[in-house]
Order: sequence, then structure tokens, then C-alpha cells
Amino acid sequence: MGVRIDHVIYACADLDAAAARVEAELGIAAGGGGRHERIGTHNRIVPLGGGYLELLAVADPAEAAASDLGRAVQARIAATGDGLMGWAVAVDDVEPVAARLGTAISTIARSGLTAHLTGVAEAMREPLLPFFIARDPGVADPAGSRGGDGGAGGIAWVEVSGDAARLEDWLGGASLPVRVVAGAPGVRAMGVGERELRG
Repeated sequence: MGVRIDHVIYACADLDAAAARVEAELGIAAGGGGRHERIGTHNRIVPLGGGYLELLAVADPAEAAASDLGRAVQARIAATGDGLMGWAVAVDDVEPVAARLGTAISTIARSGLTAHLTGVAEAMREPLLPFFIARDPGVADPAGSRGGDGGAGGIAWVEVSGDAARLEDWLGGASLPVRVVAGAPGVRAMGVGERELRG
């Protein structure tokens, strides 16, 4: 598989409203998803035929307050409302990445699907950086078939703001379609085929 952009996270207060906005802007319906165990969040998936957009909202505020991801969603909504707040890079195995970066490994589970993550706390504090994800063997990409994008065209690029050298070091030399612009660390936009989503 190698290293690739897996998904971009869109934090929202209301999954239905966010799904309607994304469908209006990108022409792609959200579906699937569910509740994340022990993290206090729930999601919907917008399949892009090569990665996906994850609409992520708080399902249980108390539970979310105890997790890095849940706290980050709460903080993003409280500070600026709905919008792009993070991104993830798929790798074959998170253990070597965690060893290189000195980051903790965690597990995320939803409806029997599991994956291992590293760099989540760091990425939530400094959203220029992605976290890394490796799904367990036999766990399919949540976006479904790579070809079933309805013409979406996949994630063409991600635009982030912050320190380009910091991002390059974090990625360990992996070459990904990422644009870095000046500004406070954050996710600014993503390209989906010929379209883009900002925010």
C-alpha cells in the first residue's frame, strides 16, 4: 500500500447539516459511519474514490472530553464552528512511525472495524500535522471500493498552513500531494478531483 492520504476530517456540530453542505459543494452524498467506542464521537463517510472525507461530531460530550480526538472536535466547534480540522495518512504499520516520532499508539473501533493510530495527540494540537493510521488485516477502507467514487476523483491535494519543514520532518520524507501556506497551523482546504472544499 505504501504511504497515502487516507482521509480529511471535517468537524461539525450536526452531521445532517454538514452532510447537506458537503453534498451541495462536492456533489457527493455522505453515508455509513457510526459511533466510535470510548472516544465520544460519531461520523459519516463521504467516499471520494481514493480516500474519504470524514464528517465528525460529538455524540457524548463527557466521553469526548476524555479523548484527544473528542476534545479537538469540541474545541474546533466552540472556537470557529464547522470546518476542516485534521487529516490522516495511511501506512502499513504504525509501530515504526511511532518509534521514529516517539508517539503513543492507540486503537479506534467502530461497529467491529478497528485501526491503530499514532500521532493523534500531536496532530490535534498542531493540525498542520497528520496522524497515521493502519487498519487491521481484513478491515476494508471505510470509503468502500476505490473505484466507487461516482466520478469524485479522489483526494487530489490537501492544503495546510504552518511550518513546511516541521511537516516534512513529521512525514519522514514521504512524498504526498500537500500544499503548505503561511499561517497558524491548520487544514485550509482539500481538492476532490477538479473541485475543492475550503474551511
